[in-house]
This record gives sequence, C-alpha cells and structure tokens, in this order.
Amino acid sequence: MSDKTVRYRDAFDRETVAVAWRSPDGREFLVCGTESGYALRSPEAWESDDTVEFEADMDGLVYYQGEPVGWQIPRAVLGRTVVGD
Repeated sequence: MSDKTVRYRDAFDRETVAVAWRSPDGREFLVCGTESGYALRSPEAWESDDTVEFEADMDGLVYYQGEPVGWQIPRAVLGRTVVGD
C-alpha cells in the first residue's frame, strides 16, 4: 500500500495528494496535509466520512483524540503529501 496516492480537492479547492501509510500496528491510512499538520483516514472511510480520528503534527507525531499514540509518520511519507494552490 505504501505507493498508493489519491488526488483530491480539499475544502478550500486546493489540489491535494493523500499518501498511503501503514501504522506500526498494521492499520492502513491515507495521510493528507492540512493547515496545521496531517489528517489520517482509513482507505474505507476516505470517500464516505469527513471524520478524522487520527491527526499528526508537522513533525509526523500521531495523535488520537488529542493524545499521542507513540507513532511517527516517516518524513519520506510526509514529503510526498502536498497542499497546493
């Protein structure tokens, strides 16, 4: 799954790329850039759900409902996400 990307337009009509990432516990997420960090959604929830359970800060540290979970998204993954005009 690590090579999968999804292009979409965000709420501000910017072209954005979501990149696939597998968490240390084996769950698959699509990671996309936001104004303040990154949002993580399961591939199944990508099309149907606006809820973001997991978020990451600009350093890639992952949080669930505001609490750190001890995961960090690699810089190589973060670098492939784009928030463009």
